[in-house]
Amino acid sequence: MSILIRFTPLGCILLCLIVSGTVTLPSTVVAAASSDVERRQEIQLILDSLATDPSVESAKEQKARIRGYIDLYTRKTTLIQKEIEQLGSALGGVTATEGTDSAGSNSLSGLLALKQQKELELVEARLLLMTAQDAVSLLDRYISTRETKDLLFKAEPLWRLSTMGEEAPHKNQSAATGRPREVHSTLLFLASVTLLFCFLSILPKFLEFVSQPRRSTNMLSTMMISIARSTRISKVVLGSAAGLALSVSLAPPVFSDLLLFTAAVLIVFYYLLLRLLLRCVLLRYQTTGGDSEPGVRQAGKDEWMLYGFSLISAVVIVFPSVYSPSGQVSFSVLLSSSLFLLWLAALFMFCRYCCLCLKPSLYSLLRLPFAIALIILAGLEILGYRNLIDHITFALVYSFVVFSFALLFYDSIEFLMQLFRSGKERLAQRFSITPLESKRKVKTHKILGIFLKIYIVLGALVLVLHQWGVSARDNDRLWNFFFQGFSMGGFAISPARVTLALLLFVVGWPAIEYFKQFLNRGWLTSAGLSKNDRETFLTISGYLGYAAIILIILAVAGVKLTGLTVIIGALSVGIGFGLQNVVNNFISGLILMFEKPIKKGDWILVGTTEGYVKKISIRSTIVQTFDRADVIVPNSELISSQVINMMFDDQRGRLRVSVGVAYGSDTNLVMQLLLDAANGHDQVITDGSTPEPRVIFQAFGDSSLNFDLLVHLKDIDMKMRVRNDLHLIIDKAFKENGVEIPFPQRDIHIKDGLEKVTGDQP
Repeated sequence: MSILIRFTPLGCILLCLIVSGTVTLPSTVVAAASSDVERRQEIQLILDSLATDPSVESAKEQKARIRGYIDLYTRKTTLIQKEIEQLGSALGGVTATEGTDSAGSNSLSGLLALKQQKELELVEARLLLMTAQDAVSLLDRYISTRETKDLLFKAEPLWRLSTMGEEAPHKNQSAATGRPREVHSTLLFLASVTLLFCFLSILPKFLEFVSQPRRSTNMLSTMMISIARSTRISKVVLGSAAGLALSVSLAPPVFSDLLLFTAAVLIVFYYLLLRLLLRCVLLRYQTTGGDSEPGVRQAGKDEWMLYGFSLISAVVIVFPSVYSPSGQVSFSVLLSSSLFLLWLAALFMFCRYCCLCLKPSLYSLLRLPFAIALIILAGLEILGYRNLIDHITFALVYSFVVFSFALLFYDSIEFLMQLFRSGKERLAQRFSITPLESKRKVKTHKILGIFLKIYIVLGALVLVLHQWGVSARDNDRLWNFFFQGFSMGGFAISPARVTLALLLFVVGWPAIEYFKQFLNRGWLTSAGLSKNDRETFLTISGYLGYAAIILIILAVAGVKLTGLTVIIGALSVGIGFGLQNVVNNFISGLILMFEKPIKKGDWILVGTTEGYVKKISIRSTIVQTFDRADVIVPNSELISSQVINMMFDDQRGRLRVSVGVAYGSDTNLVMQLLLDAANGHDQVITDGSTPEPRVIFQAFGDSSLNFDLLVHLKDIDMKMRVRNDLHLIIDKAFKENGVEIPFPQRDIHIKDGLEKVTGDQP
């Protein structure tokens, strides 16, 4: 076994596991093969059963079962591929190792046999995967064809039903309506949201929050105010109906024997909900002023149309078209057809009411095409296309409900973003952190709000298209597109991953700034670090945090970090040509942060720029002049050029005050007055740690005797104020002692005998 000694420990463990697995290989292979054969036979039986014209529900169940096989074999192929790659690596290590002993030969032959077996299993798994995918495609086509056939089925015309008895034969051979509705899930959602709004309407703080001054078209505010302003009886009825509807959706078998009670509860619930939604949508889009005011007054008189249409729509939803299982015509067919015709008339009147509320001029434009559409629908109902009409009716009501709730959620983003901002402010106050929204140019909450609105619109569009007959295959494609995405330039882009990356950006980006402030106020201060050390640590940690967030976002978004090597190579070429200054400034910024020749708050002079260091970033430094103008200085200039730092290692500094007195003044008195002025100021150092204040008789000037007062200050940052104070003290002392500060003087002597030249003499 000398061949195994040359492997790494991980390679030895892997090889031992593989070799030991060859002992039990035949039994596991046989078991897997038998199960694969059974699944292939099951798929074939499902496809053969399509010739017997099964129901849509049965076909969907079989499709779901086969999709489970697809997921199973997708995972299996991935696992087998990884095992083959591991075996290939192990074989490469064995063949590259020297030695030809019997143990090495046995291991090599075992690995080759196992790899061949795994390759056969991979081929078998891929064939089964392709078979299952083809079966799902056939089932999708069958379901689509069957739903279309059922949808366009023509039953007995309405005039024949009136002459037929209760037991008259019916020609319908397919009782399925083919409507893609999920009644219980939809009812569960509507009842839950209604109960939530009823509960929120009794909370004073929430009502005060949503009632704050905002744009008048916000539907959430309109709905909450409408519920809150309704009578107590109305609130109780709405809440009770929503609670009972929720119970019906959660436990249908319990209410199966209480048909009349359940129907009454659902009619009341749908009526109240539709009336509330219709009113809120109209109020959101209702305009005031101009030609709409007469229409609004007329609409106020015709408000009964809103109540009538809501009630008839609720009845139509609860009592759809019914076909008896035995193939006989039921009286409910006539009832449902009559309700539908009545609903069409109510729909026409309600559209007139909507036009009067929104814009009366629309009614004259839409009256004729809308009337023609309603006549066509009535004709289809009379001719016997009740499956199609039932589908259209339910899809119209369902689309309106989806539109209303999408509008409600769309307008709720405004409140959600305000809660998001207020939550961040409360969190910042709790930890004594300064809010960042006023300083940060990128408003993360606005980006989050925009993307949430986009997803609400797209989600509502998908739901509406699904209800109007988009096939299950298209739904699967949309679902796969959202989670799997598409490839572009070698990168896989998935909307789901991009959404998650966006959430990480919105939460993580400001969290770094808050964390920096938390460290600055907490651990860094208690650790005894100086202000400059804290600034350096926070700046570097901030850039490291941003880099980590960017890498995490890229990884979550599906960008393979190994593919970034190409980008890094391109950047290296760019650095060699056009990014030299950027890299130079970057390296210089690191030098400034670690070497600290200048610090935040230092008084520096670089070139012609003099002022205080306001901020040191990784690329540039901001210097604020005494005129409060911000000058952006590249970091490379601070490293390569001469920089005068007035406060480099010590806050102390020297101040020179120059003053001139008139000729004839007592120079000893002047020098004593200057020294007294310096020693009397609290910022002048007189303890002997620096040279004592000195007065130098500088020169005999043209108009004055010039003296210089040299003092050392405790804080050079106070230089301008100290100079001003000393000027005032010296001026007062000179006035009290009769020392004159002269004006500039010039003596002009005019010589006699000079003739004035005024030009040509006559």
